[in-house]
Amino acid sequence: MKQLAKKMFAASTIALLTACGGGSDDPSKDLFSIWTQDGTGATMDIRGGSFGKPHYLYAFSPTGTKCICQLTVIGEQDKGSFALSSCISTPYSSAKNPQCEAMNVAGNYTNLNAILTLSTQRGSTTYR
Repeated sequence: MKQLAKKMFAASTIALLTACGGGSDDPSKDLFSIWTQDGTGATMDIRGGSFGKPHYLYAFSPTGTKCICQLTVIGEQDKGSFALSSCISTPYSSAKNPQCEAMNVAGNYTNLNAILTLSTQRGSTTYR
């Protein structure tokens, strides 16, 4: 009887973890989150965004300059297209602004296994 109780407990725990996503080897991350660029540690905050509507993105360039850009995302949680435009330094600095202006790009994204990959004509960048 004790063995049966242990097996029932184990089975119910596995079922609960699977239903909650806790038993998965494939964790996901909401696209509209804070992301950290691999290699540089630069961050990108796109919380509060939504598909098909312009939204402000707050990012740090690889040199540490704080930028604000308008972001438009067309697609779904796992893939789609994006456009970054009107990127400026904040607070505005004519010396730092070229680093932010360089962030004005359009391309495609994938969000798989909690890894965001942005692909543009300049190449690909990954975030976690």
